[in-house]
Amino acid sequence: MIILSNAKTTTGLVRTENQDFFGMRLKDDFFFVCDGMGGGVAGDFASKCTSDVVLSLYDKITKADCLSIIGEEFSSYDESIIKPIALIKIANRYLYNLTQKYPKLISMGTTFTGVWFDKQTKLVHIYNVGDSRVYRIRNGMIKQITKDHSKIEELIDSHKISREDVKTAEFQSMITRALGITATVRVDYKSDIVKDGDMYILCSDGLNGELADATINDIVNLYKPNPVEITNNLILAANNAGGRDNTTVISICCIQEDNSENNSLNSADLVQKEVIVAETEDKNSSYKEDSIIYKFKNIFSVPVPKLARKKNILKNPLFLAVLLVLFCICGIFIYTKLNVVEQKSISEMTGDVCGIKLDIRTLPQDKIDEIINTEDKDAKMQILQDCLTDNQNLIPMSNVSISLSLNDKNKFMGVSGYEPLDIKLPKGNYLMLLSYPNYKILNNKFELVDTMFVSFEDSNKLSDLFIIMVPEKDFSDIRS
Repeated sequence: MIILSNAKTTTGLVRTENQDFFGMRLKDDFFFVCDGMGGGVAGDFASKCTSDVVLSLYDKITKADCLSIIGEEFSSYDESIIKPIALIKIANRYLYNLTQKYPKLISMGTTFTGVWFDKQTKLVHIYNVGDSRVYRIRNGMIKQITKDHSKIEELIDSHKISREDVKTAEFQSMITRALGITATVRVDYKSDIVKDGDMYILCSDGLNGELADATINDIVNLYKPNPVEITNNLILAANNAGGRDNTTVISICCIQEDNSENNSLNSADLVQKEVIVAETEDKNSSYKEDSIIYKFKNIFSVPVPKLARKKNILKNPLFLAVLLVLFCICGIFIYTKLNVVEQKSISEMTGDVCGIKLDIRTLPQDKIDEIINTEDKDAKMQILQDCLTDNQNLIPMSNVSISLSLNDKNKFMGVSGYEPLDIKLPKGNYLMLLSYPNYKILNNKFELVDTMFVSFEDSNKLSDLFIIMVPEKDFSDIRS
């Protein structure tokens, strides 16, 4: 099997920086695309750093390392198949560790979509986290062979919206899985037989966000089997359609050599058609990830952004001591003057930054049981209102996935704990999505919803935001 490939990335016509990145190991026929998120000091760091970790460690880790990270259930798989899964998990751990060390990186993350072609078995192995995509074009027909990890895809799967409604949905870019957001990450894996003339397109959402699948199919079929022409014309078409996002494309053409079709038939038993989610994670695997990162940290070449590493001078003890001496010497009058100037300076520095202190809670189980066992709906409502009048009786919820977007762009992703979560973002009206299995937000109209709008306003302190979540099944008829 002969593999022809070409890759290109562009900022687009609207964005000022490119947060996409791609990586390739041509000698191993391994290709991937990363779409970073988290502006400010993070910028394109998450996607570049992920590529750096994956490519730097590709030849360094063994099958034993891989199994200690992803679990012994993959022991029957070849090392080359499971290695990308382990590398993705190590990259996720590395990004997450950096967010804990440098708080200014806390909202960064990246997608990862990659393929590895096994010429011996004539199989392509596909790995995916997030909403970047892999398309296959075979016999003139296009097929998306990865599944988007996004709120839109969840709503489509649950038949709450149709694919025709996607373009007008409020949270088109809200993804539900990414590298760097949490300490662990779930990786989708599958494989498929490669046939003569198959074309594979790896892309960030800048491509499919501007072009319909049918348009992508037409361009590929027009210029195949030339991957350079395909890549250039796909990016050109995306920019001509608006170019509102960064766009990255890797075009791959597969040409089978003589007698290879029979070999492909013999590989049918090796195909993993159903998606396997690599999600096993325990203390041993976490320790192994951290030990590998520590062992090879000196070979990583992407530095942490300077603004993220910049320390607050006000926390320097020496600076504070000198400042105190100056205040004592100057006296009360001069101190008062400087205090006014300092307050004004702080106000100017922080005037365009505001935030919330998010407190997510639910009802105690005994109250939930009481509401379930009460048949009268007015009585149910009274029990619920009594619970809500005293916040001390409510239970904090941890591990609730939190996502905030503004103008269809992800601005924050995180997870709640037992203490209120401080979230600082620029002023604006954000769409907040809270996700917890089988639970919904109970709004002030006693409706069960997934999302709500939250207004971030300038203030001298974080605004308290108190949210109640309840079991969807048990409270679906509370207002009926």
